[in-house]
Amino acid sequence: MGPKGIFGLVVLGAIVITGFNSIYQVDERNQAIVVKFGEPKRTVTEPGLKFKLPFVEQVIYLDKRILSLDVPPQQVMASDQRRILVDSFARYRIVDPLKRYQAARTDAAAESLLENAMESTVRQVLAQEPMAEIVSGQRVQLMTRISELTNERAKTFGLEVVDVRLKRVDLPAENSEAIFRRMETERQREAAEKRASGQRDAVKIQATADRQVAELIAEAERKSQTIRGEADGQAVKIFAEAFGKDQDFFEFYRTMQAYKKALGKDDTRLVLSPDSEFFKLFMNEGGKAKR
Repeated sequence: MGPKGIFGLVVLGAIVITGFNSIYQVDERNQAIVVKFGEPKRTVTEPGLKFKLPFVEQVIYLDKRILSLDVPPQQVMASDQRRILVDSFARYRIVDPLKRYQAARTDAAAESLLENAMESTVRQVLAQEPMAEIVSGQRVQLMTRISELTNERAKTFGLEVVDVRLKRVDLPAENSEAIFRRMETERQREAAEKRASGQRDAVKIQATADRQVAELIAEAERKSQTIRGEADGQAVKIFAEAFGKDQDFFEFYRTMQAYKKALGKDDTRLVLSPDSEFFKLFMNEGGKAKR
């Protein structure tokens, strides 16, 4: 191949390379900024095959889809001066590629700007509410306010915040431990009060039971005394009736009982006069002892 042929191949190769370098493609997921020596020249948002100046202009692609930003947990002071730990995230997209490129040349720098705006907005909004409302009652309204304020700030660097969520709102670890200790102390105090109340009730119940027992015993004693008295009265009445029917037999019976009690044991000794009334049944009609 001669010099002309080689030169032709070189020219053809240069044309091909120049042609490839002047063509770029933007798909549906991306948008692009064409810059010349670092200076933005135009913005391309429609997909398709595009042209640029070869070797002079460069193409910077930016994502057109909705992106996610996970904000690191941060401590926030609520309006009642109680610290809470807030973990949040945002979903956003690039709506103005030129502003986005001018504010932050890289994706990491843009996320850092949005993260700072998000953290500032979260502190601003939550600082106006007490902890109880943040944790339970007003979560949806608070997220809406945070999203609106963050979106206003994000517009200055070409972003639009689609949604903001508070993933977790909790107390810091040291506060949780302090609250746990306080709750534990409170439960111990309640348990002590309940035990003391139970002991008071037990003493009261025991005293009531003792009083009822004493009353029952007293009532039983009274009834037993009454019954015993009535029985003794009936016994006296029976003895009186028997004595009235046969005085001699009754006197004999009573004397036999007295002998039985006095002489019932083998070693009983009595020192009495022989003419004692006690031995009258041992005497004959002349007053002498019977043999």
